[in-house]
Amino acid sequence: MVAGLVALVLYLYFYIGEGQILLVLSRINSTQYVVFYSLALLSVLASVFFWSLAWNSILRRLSINISNKRAYLYYWSSYFADLVVPCVTVCGELTRLYLVQKETQENYGALASASVTNRIVAYTIVTIGLYGGAALVFLKPSTPVFITNIFITFLVGITIYMGVLLYLALSQSSAKNLTRLYFNLLKTFRPRHYHLSNIEKNRRSLEDFYSGFKTFRERPKLLIKPLILHAISYLLGLAVYILVFYALGIPSSNPEFYMVVFFIATAVQDAAASFSVGSLEIFLANIFILYGINPAVSGVTAAVLRSAGFWFPLIAGFVSVQIVGAKNIFTSKPEELQRRLISFRRKAKKPANEQEIIKKREIQTEHAEHKDAEAEK
Repeated sequence: MVAGLVALVLYLYFYIGEGQILLVLSRINSTQYVVFYSLALLSVLASVFFWSLAWNSILRRLSINISNKRAYLYYWSSYFADLVVPCVTVCGELTRLYLVQKETQENYGALASASVTNRIVAYTIVTIGLYGGAALVFLKPSTPVFITNIFITFLVGITIYMGVLLYLALSQSSAKNLTRLYFNLLKTFRPRHYHLSNIEKNRRSLEDFYSGFKTFRERPKLLIKPLILHAISYLLGLAVYILVFYALGIPSSNPEFYMVVFFIATAVQDAAASFSVGSLEIFLANIFILYGINPAVSGVTAAVLRSAGFWFPLIAGFVSVQIVGAKNIFTSKPEELQRRLISFRRKAKKPANEQEIIKKREIQTEHAEHKDAEAEK
């Protein structure tokens, strides 16, 4: 992130110029900026809320019940993991799986099928939007080659990603193949953690994993509600871009422009996470220039957009992580807290106990040697 910020500052300083940026900032109406930028941040919060509602509706279809409040906090916590760690949304999904399983004690197989189903629904919208945006950019005769190449790269990436998700959902052998690979690696590199009981437990998880998909394959109408909720979420995300443009006093652009910018930014951020800092701002600035916006205005707009789309969610996610951690402590049952305390004390005493055992063994050895010596005499 720091390296990306440095690259962005260098880009703004050398390519656009300090004087031009200060001129753009001096022309911004502060009242208008505060009002519309605040609305943009509220849209971010609302967008995440509808995203969590879509995910929770899928969980409930599989009889996994958590409150909407919890789902919202869990999604923010997982979003924080996605933004910090560049692992293409996998870290976020694993975070959500862990938090929900810890609360509900449900089988990981059912939880995983809900996560993959939710991703398929969400990325159906992203894929359509990205392909539509790419088509609009490719049709522009003045599109630079590097922008075309980046679009092609992400189109290939999102197609592969969707293909993997569909493979997991539609192929009964997919999860078995992945699990077999996992256990082979575990047996090779961490044999102490390889147990036959885990294989049986995993077999039951796989059955739940596949039956979760079977529920939606047999009744695809169940996906209509999450699809609508995801559509609302993405519309609110799109509204963030429109509100930021109004906050900076930039004349409204056509819908094509906002669609291209939004879906490109969504795909890049999901794929690159923290690596997108700096690079995505520069890419967005060049997209704005392509659509005829002044370079200085483009640079400032890209930076402000990313403050609402990356840095604000990063802070909100960090706060949610602290809230979830605190709730897990305060909502624990007394006997659970006592069990943790006993476990902690045992671990704290372990080094001392090990030293006592060693000392006893040394005394026993000395005593045995002394007896042997007496016997020889």
